[in-house]
Amino acid sequence: MSDDQSQPVLRFERVTVRFDEYKALDEVSFAVEAGESLVIFGAAGGGKTVLLKTALGLLRPDGGRVYVFGQDITDLREQELFGIRRDIGVLFQEGGLFDSLTIEENVSYPLENLAGFHCTPEEMHQRAEEALRFVELEHTLEKFPSELSGGMRRRVGIARAVVTEPRLVLYDSPTAGLDPITAYTIIALVAKQRDLKNTTTVMATHRYQDGHFLATSRYNRETGQIEQLGEREGGNGARTTFMVLHEGRLAFQGTLAELKASADPYLTKFVKRED
Repeated sequence: MSDDQSQPVLRFERVTVRFDEYKALDEVSFAVEAGESLVIFGAAGGGKTVLLKTALGLLRPDGGRVYVFGQDITDLREQELFGIRRDIGVLFQEGGLFDSLTIEENVSYPLENLAGFHCTPEEMHQRAEEALRFVELEHTLEKFPSELSGGMRRRVGIARAVVTEPRLVLYDSPTAGLDPITAYTIIALVAKQRDLKNTTTVMATHRYQDGHFLATSRYNRETGQIEQLGEREGGNGARTTFMVLHEGRLAFQGTLAELKASADPYLTKFVKRED
């Protein structure tokens, strides 16, 4: 793996992914630098989840190139991807927890199954407990997912995504189906992880509020609180870029201000006025 810190953490070069004749992604290009956030909007079926799976190497492009941590992963075999995935955390839609495993076992799963981690049972327990403490659920270690609310399961999903201390975290619709208060809690944890660890963040969502929060908020380490900083460019200490996918094509790429200023009828569907 390339150690060149000047390389983007994630880069797509004219990436196309087809399912039969349907283009789920159509020549999509972008780059995300270390510590930056990328928010991806788009309608259902517009290519958001396909993009995240392609970034993980779960889907192979039919055209273009994908680079992760400076390394071209486009043609790598599954075994060659193991070391790269060690540095990527993923929050799947709906949390993606294993019903038959305890919360501790769910959170420890990446440590036990991803290449490169050689943790003793005691170390896995400690790291799982620390990750759950981060999402304020350290008291749930011995419970099962069915015993938790939807919002709590989503928080456990975040704990599992960050337990390996990844350099890049991919979030697939982290607040989908949650009430507004719980959704705020989840997106605040996403910002907290980004700002505490300088984690590169890629988030697919249909909620404008989620992207706006990431772009205008910062976690203050000294106070332990989220601060609202307004819409000053770079005000949160980490640039946030917005992309909008439309039927697999890149319909927009730019800042929050540029997105809000657009008069394009499709783009305006993803922008809401703040009351």
